[in-house]
This record gives sequence, C-alpha cells and structure tokens, in this order.
Amino acid sequence: MSPAAWEDLKADYRERGLTAPCCGAPVVPVRSPTGWQFFRHRPNTGCDLRESVAHIVCKSIMARAAARLGLEVTTEARADDGTWVADVLVRHPNWTVALEAQLSRIPLAAIEERQERYREAGIRGAWLVGYDIARLEARRDLPLFRLEVKRTGRLEPAVIGPATDGTPARTYLGPFAEALLTGRVRFEGPPPQASMPSVATVPSVCWKCRRDIDLAVALVNVPAHAMFAPHGVLPARDLGKLPGILAAYRDAIPALHGACGSLTPLRRPPPARLALGMRAHCPWCDAPISLQGLPETSLRPGRWLRCWTLAGEAWTPPEPRASRWTWSGSADWGGHRRAI
Repeated sequence: MSPAAWEDLKADYRERGLTAPCCGAPVVPVRSPTGWQFFRHRPNTGCDLRESVAHIVCKSIMARAAARLGLEVTTEARADDGTWVADVLVRHPNWTVALEAQLSRIPLAAIEERQERYREAGIRGAWLVGYDIARLEARRDLPLFRLEVKRTGRLEPAVIGPATDGTPARTYLGPFAEALLTGRVRFEGPPPQASMPSVATVPSVCWKCRRDIDLAVALVNVPAHAMFAPHGVLPARDLGKLPGILAAYRDAIPALHGACGSLTPLRRPPPARLALGMRAHCPWCDAPISLQGLPETSLRPGRWLRCWTLAGEAWTPPEPRASRWTWSGSADWGGHRRAI
C-alpha cells in the first residue's frame, strides 16, 4: 500500500475489524522508524505463531521488489482449500511464483513437501533459507538459496551466491528478488533429460560393413538394483536379467531408432548363447556385436558420446562438476517475461 493509503487504514482500522490469519486476534497497522509497513498483534495477545522482525522485513523486501516490476503481489496468500500459504505470492499473466523466506530451521523434507503442494497448484516455489543444509546439492526442481540475515544493527538480508576467487558473492535480497523474477537466475547443471531412463552410447564401427554406429553400451537412470545396476547404470549385456527394464526398452525401440538411425538395437542371442547376455546389432547390416568384451570404462559417463531417453530425446553427458544456481545483478534479460 502507498504511504497515504496506509495512513488512511490506520485512521479507521478499528471499524474494519482487521484480524491476524495465524490466530484470529485483532491486529494494528503500524509503520516502523525505517518505513516498514506491517500489522502487529494488539498488546497482550497470546499467539504462538508470531513472526520475527527479520521475517517481516524479508517478506516486505521481496514484495516491494515484485511491485517495482509491476507484478501483482499478495503477502500471506492462502489456497482456497488451505493446502498452502505463501509468504509472498507473485502473479504474472503467464506464471505464478511463491517466494518463501524460511528463517526458522525445518527439515529439508518439509520444504520438499511444501514445494510439491505448490507444483500441484501450478505455482513455482523459490526458497530463501536462513541456515545451512548439510550436503545439499543444487536442484532444478527446488530453487533454494542461502539467505544471510545479520541480527545486529540495520537488517539488510543478503543472498549468498557461488564463490568467485574463493569469496562467496553477496547480493542484497531486493536486487536478488528482482533478478529471480526477471529470469536472471539460472540453473547450471545436467539437462532435465539427464535424470530420465536412457540408452547410453559410445562411437564405434561395425566389424562387418565398416559403417559408423552408435553402440548401445548401457541403460542409465534406471531403478537401482543391488546386483545388476547398483548406481542406476545397467550394462546393456545384462538387460535381459531385469524384465521390467527390458519391457520398457522394447516399448521404446520405435522412438529410439526414429531419433537415431545409427543406434544399435539390443536383442537376445540364440538359446545356446543366452549365458553371454544381450547382443547389439548393426543398424545397417544387422551384424551381431558382442557386448562381453567391452572395457569397464565404457560404462562411465565420461566415455559416452550421447544418451537417448526412452522417448527418443538426445542429451549429452555433462562435465563432472557440481550443479549450481547463478545470477547477474546488472545484465538486462528483457523485463519480466519469465520467472526463475
């Protein structure tokens, strides 16, 4: 609200019957010495869900950043069925984003559960977390950022970013929220397809017709199996030992070979050679290719040329580095066309 509208509210709030959504108790609109406008419980109100000043400041900063971009903003927005409550809900004609300032420590599983509720409602969620989470890796499906709120002196929350020259970058929460809502916060990591069940290939040459082929050597991102696929990587020769994965592969054959004509299909050998496992076949001359003598290094991501999801989408194994979120505070990415 504008300062003038806030003063009008302060003049007649008693007649409006304003109450807090957390406990239903009456509230009073106030303005802090530094200009923050917020509602305070009336004196002597018993409420176990009082917000800290730091939390109020973080919400206000994010809401103001969204308002500066001309976006529709609601604080403490609630689903009609009560399944979610957002600190700051930002609406654009093409998307909706919930911004959460999580300063009190909760389990990561609780954040994931709330993120899933947002996803089911068609809302993207972004989390500004005021504490460290051990062994947390950046994830595309869970935009989560480390928020630093110094409790002494003036509150100026800042987001801690990837280190440059060994020193973590700090961006004040307001500019960061604007960057987040204008598409200037980017995820650097494997493509989405890299988590889907896929066929991994290495470059090879058919021993018979001498044509180039993409030799299928493994199925990756499959359900882990203690013996045959302990890390979700199943050697192609062992495909017949897991009937469920074999059935999924057979269903995918038309899509795979429609997308990659040089990909070798996998088939069972004649009954007398079943013990040797699956064989590849040249897509040009149908010559059988044994998968028994392949070096173990061919089952490592660094040796794969390409991978193909079972839907026929190609992806390239990424370089072995940690995923991360990055952002720029100055580059112009074209207004608020998209968020996170």
